[in-house]
Amino acid sequence: MNPVMAAALVLLVFTAAWGIRSTPSSPRRGRPLGRATAEHYRRLYTRRNFLALAAAITGAAALAYSGADEAVDDWHRRSVKNTTTDRLAKFLHHFGERWWFALFGGFALVDRFLASTPVSRWGRESFHAMVVGLPTLWTVQRGLGGARPKDETHGPRFLPFVDDNAASGHTFIGAIPWLVAARHMGHAPARGVARALSPWVGWSRINDRKHYLS
Repeated sequence: MNPVMAAALVLLVFTAAWGIRSTPSSPRRGRPLGRATAEHYRRLYTRRNFLALAAAITGAAALAYSGADEAVDDWHRRSVKNTTTDRLAKFLHHFGERWWFALFGGFALVDRFLASTPVSRWGRESFHAMVVGLPTLWTVQRGLGGARPKDETHGPRFLPFVDDNAASGHTFIGAIPWLVAARHMGHAPARGVARALSPWVGWSRINDRKHYLS
């Protein structure tokens, strides 16, 4: 078990213990998981958000077909990537692993069945965000069919269903907890810091040449 995963599991156990010990005999619990997730789907899968997704894909296409993706990859490989960035990317990579989905599912269960605390609500909302966003992520990954820089095949250009790297799952999982936290921070500087930290897992994928900028 890597140190990041061990620390995350300790946080989950602490949250559960804190929720049990710091609440009365009838603790406040979160809402049913399925109902809350269904509400998120109804609220977020709307015409307006599909238009926003289309705009994002258009922007990605501009990077992919203009040569900007390859130019950024080449510049980063030649001018930025070194042993220090490789070590940092290796560390950040852990924060985008799939087991975070299960961990945040644990937070959701704590919030629903034991007690609702600020940390459990943060984990639960992160879990809901992942559940709601995964269908879009998978559709974009496979539907656009972009390749990895290391593949040296068709690059970032869209070849539907040929590959599944047109979107980064690590970036998705790594960004969500920070963006959820930013929504609930009362001070603008704190929100800014959380948002600034959200893309760093994505940068690690660029450094490792696993994904293009788009």
